[in-house]
Amino acid sequence: LADRYRLPLPRIALGRAAAPHVVAGMDVSDGLAQDLGHLCRAAGCGAEIAIAEVPLSPAARAAVEADPSLLPAILTGGDDYELLLAVRPGQGPALEAAASACGMSVTRIGRFADGPPEVILRRNDNTAMPLAALGWSHFR
Repeated sequence: LADRYRLPLPRIALGRAAAPHVVAGMDVSDGLAQDLGHLCRAAGCGAEIAIAEVPLSPAARAAVEADPSLLPAILTGGDDYELLLAVRPGQGPALEAAASACGMSVTRIGRFADGPPEVILRRNDNTAMPLAALGWSHFR
């Protein structure tokens, strides 16, 4: 976890390969929930994330397995340096192929929805996970 924080690997090749296949995208640096919220506000829609689908590093997964109360911090803590991409329905396979061609993978973690620009994180039982904060704020 410390190495991922200190030596992030920007997904530049993936961003370039994904560009023709996405309608919006951004890096996740201030927390998944918060950065997705920025995307939702810009688009005027909401989003739902399936928590179980969010890819975690082996170290993060082990930490959550040892202490499940860490999951909200992992989803909102920031410094992820991953890409968050919005893809039109049916375009997922093209994005997956583009990612594969540059030696990377992508994972569908949720969907956009009509409604207010809010982010809902759903557990396996479909209940929403309440969050004390959505992510890192530079203005605390």
